[in-house]
Amino acid sequence: MGIWQIADGVYTIVYYGFFKTSMILKEINADSSTSLINSEFIFICSFGTLLVILGLVNILMSKKYIHDETTSKKVGFYLCAQSLFSYFILDIISLILGMSAGVIYLAKNKSIKLKKVQGS
Repeated sequence: MGIWQIADGVYTIVYYGFFKTSMILKEINADSSTSLINSEFIFICSFGTLLVILGLVNILMSKKYIHDETTSKKVGFYLCAQSLFSYFILDIISLILGMSAGVIYLAKNKSIKLKKVQGS
């Protein structure tokens, strides 16, 4: 999920931020609309940066907190919350990846806890 979000953020910044905005500016030569285009550019680049940061956080969390035979409800709920965010921004691939990772992680936690209880 982290790699997808980084790629999606970079694609958003490069394609929609730089390429599309420059194409619109070439078509429109009016000075009055440049402030609107600049505001759109800033919003698009901020959104792409947010996606890149979320992807980096996912990769760092997976390296730091996800290990064999360890449990943490926070990571599973974080993945589900991030999937909900992906639902609102209509990023279907992140939604599917995040929900499946969150549900699998929470199920893994449950099986580890049951294993510890039965082993005692």
